[in-house]
Amino acid sequence: MTSLPVLLISFAIAGVLLTVWTVRTQKHKSVLWTFLQHFCGVWFIFSGLVKAVDPIGTAYKMEDYFAAFEPTFAGLNNVSAGIAPLFPWLAKYSDGFSILMIAIEIVLGIMLISGYQRKLTAWLFFLVVFFFTVLTGFTYLTGFVPTDANFFDFAKWGPYVKTQMRVTDCGCFGDFIKLDPKISFFKDLGLMIPAALFLFRPGNMHQIWSPLTRNSIVGATTAASFLFCVQNTFWGLPTVDFRPFKIGSNVRERKELESNAKVDILGWVLRNDSLDQTVTYMEPEPNKYTYVKQYPKNLGWKVKDQIQTDLYVEKDGQKIPVTKTKVSDFAVESSEGEVTEEILNEKGYSLMIIAYKLKGQRQMETVAVPDTTWASDTIRVSTDSFYLQPRIVSVGKKMIEREAFIPEADYAGLFQDKVNPLADAAAKAGWKVYAITTYGDAESAVDFARRVKAAYPFYKADDKLLKTIIRANPGVVVWKDGVVLDMYHHRHLPTFDELETKWKD
Repeated sequence: MTSLPVLLISFAIAGVLLTVWTVRTQKHKSVLWTFLQHFCGVWFIFSGLVKAVDPIGTAYKMEDYFAAFEPTFAGLNNVSAGIAPLFPWLAKYSDGFSILMIAIEIVLGIMLISGYQRKLTAWLFFLVVFFFTVLTGFTYLTGFVPTDANFFDFAKWGPYVKTQMRVTDCGCFGDFIKLDPKISFFKDLGLMIPAALFLFRPGNMHQIWSPLTRNSIVGATTAASFLFCVQNTFWGLPTVDFRPFKIGSNVRERKELESNAKVDILGWVLRNDSLDQTVTYMEPEPNKYTYVKQYPKNLGWKVKDQIQTDLYVEKDGQKIPVTKTKVSDFAVESSEGEVTEEILNEKGYSLMIIAYKLKGQRQMETVAVPDTTWASDTIRVSTDSFYLQPRIVSVGKKMIEREAFIPEADYAGLFQDKVNPLADAAAKAGWKVYAITTYGDAESAVDFARRVKAAYPFYKADDKLLKTIIRANPGVVVWKDGVVLDMYHHRHLPTFDELETKWKD
């Protein structure tokens, strides 16, 4: 499995090879500066490319940051609180910001390697690294901030608790590799060193090729980066899929594996507010609870965090590490209850239609509903016994106003013209067909299904889970026996005949 040390060694090797080539062409001024240019350039190109295959994933990460920044600034009692309303607005354009940031990262890597406009490159590199450092620093340092405290209320900071972090990871390398927030932060602090060196001594940076060649390469890279990102965002699915639901994934087996994984508790982080003390207690044996003898609850001690091993499963007496993925959160509900196991254990083929945002709006509408007028006749049974016999006097209609969900015309058209014909044909062939939307859109799904004439049921699930499964809204996933066989962006939906031919047993 790829790790950060392996990546850094690879970047260093590439940097050395490029440095040797640059030195031999006598285009350098300082071997150290030349190596740092190539090392950082290769780093940025790689980091940008692994995000460029899936810009929507980076956009979701930016939304997480915007969502965390809004209450952080809103909780301030100074002029900075006025910044808070800006973040929900920025979140609406996260796709565009994601593409811009990724393109800048790739182009900046080329600028460093070629020595394009040294002062501009030095300043741009410094600002980008500083921006990344702020993000990763916020990610890591919020682990020291209690959930009921503001990030800038430094007096309330306490011991590091991983579950307190407002954003779980920085997304530095997209879904290719997940870095611990602390490692990400110190990684960016390390990058600030060459960034500062370039800024203060840009004249030491090398330049290769002619100015015209450098301009042409940087221009071509800029155009290609934007086009590649747009291709993987608006025109189709990610070119390379690093997500746990990629084609070929056995979700049923993976979920079972992660459900059976466990950790060993090695110690505890304990807090006593009345004494204003925080201590770390290590258990003499894993999974013991001896801390209560020394730090009893009745004296005010509370557990703030556990010190644990990584997840693992035991097999043949050995502990095999297990990485937790979004598969662990795979849970789907219908109006009657949980249907997760039913989906994962479904025999044969099934068609999952994912709509993680039903596009439209709720508004009042006037509708006709049945209006029945009743009367009751008194029927005598005996001298002192009667009963009431209800009867219909008239049947008509009355107009009432109610709130309804009205889908956007183009979005509804995707279902009516593309999704529904595919779903209807699959259902006739015996495939299980269903759609999944978010919990927030579950109520709107009833109106939506009726208006687009969807004959299949709509289930509900967590929005982040649906966004992880497929980067399309709507998107279609083909399953068989808990395994993801194929997935399609709504721009490239096949006919059922094409599907049946491809997956004929």
